[in-house]
Amino acid sequence: MKSELSRPELLNAFIGSRAPSYIAVQQGQSALSWAGFIFGLYWLLYRKMYAYFFLIALFGLFIGLILLIIGVQPQNLVWLGLLPHLILGLMGKRLYLDFAEEKVKAYQHDPKYSAKVFAEAGGTAVSLPFLWLFTQIVVVLMLSTPFLKY
Repeated sequence: MKSELSRPELLNAFIGSRAPSYIAVQQGQSALSWAGFIFGLYWLLYRKMYAYFFLIALFGLFIGLILLIIGVQPQNLVWLGLLPHLILGLMGKRLYLDFAEEKVKAYQHDPKYSAKVFAEAGGTAVSLPFLWLFTQIVVVLMLSTPFLKY
């Protein structure tokens, strides 16, 4: 079964309304992602890049635990949390464009559903960043109130 849309059309549909700014990266324009720099891992969830989110979150957790074990003060580990923001700010658009191109390539190779459903699979998800923020707030509150029994 062949896809009814061309590769650029599928890429535009998958990325959504901000497609021109992401596709401009292919033509040598700036790959700086302000959203990736400001929101960090939340931006990955917003753009539905879940594997990258879990990879970076687990890597950060692992490195943070290793640094705590070897004796680095927790106050100094705050700077470690800014590293994903910097990386996503500098490489975010290119990372998302590569992600979208892989999804389009896989869809063109084996279109299992309509192009409309494919376009809805891309784009953005507002609920997951808020769910992650809520989860973090609950965990911090639970850890910072030792007088309550959970």
